[in-house]
Amino acid sequence: MGLGALSQEQWDNWNYKEKPKEYERKDRDVQETFADAVSKAGDLGPGFGIGADGSTKKTAREYREQVLDQIAPNAPQKVRQAWLDAADVAGMDGMGISGSGKLSHISQLMVRRLEKGYRNGGVCDLLGNSVQSAIRAAEEALYALEHPLDAGRGRTAEQIENQMKEKLFYQEFLRRL
Repeated sequence: MGLGALSQEQWDNWNYKEKPKEYERKDRDVQETFADAVSKAGDLGPGFGIGADGSTKKTAREYREQVLDQIAPNAPQKVRQAWLDAADVAGMDGMGISGSGKLSHISQLMVRRLEKGYRNGGVCDLLGNSVQSAIRAAEEALYALEHPLDAGRGRTAEQIENQMKEKLFYQEFLRRL
């Protein structure tokens, strides 16, 4: 059973701080499976600079702007600028995309994106339309990162490093807001 195993009533009454035990196990299984797939993908992710055919690829900032347009289409300019600046400092954005354009790990905001997109028929606005809503989203993601369901069981040094960068991103993002 995946995300579709929850009824609409269960989704409507979902509490991020108190998950039923059966879903904690399923969350952990899904995260581990996805993390394994990401780590096996290695250098196959998109990159920046000049392509093999000589075409110009997007810069890290252009890619981050494109991702931001998808996850926060209504975000005010102050939120957008804080997001991009925090990503430059941390070396990755809140979606777990590194400066080289590769997905480093499943970030807390990526999990939220999947949950919100599923609940709202694919429509997703993670950061809302105000500075306050962006602060709330970042604080929730930071809390989830600092209080994981699996308590760091079986993580590699690379995964731990990526989560530290993610934490730095949220802290920098909040500081700039």
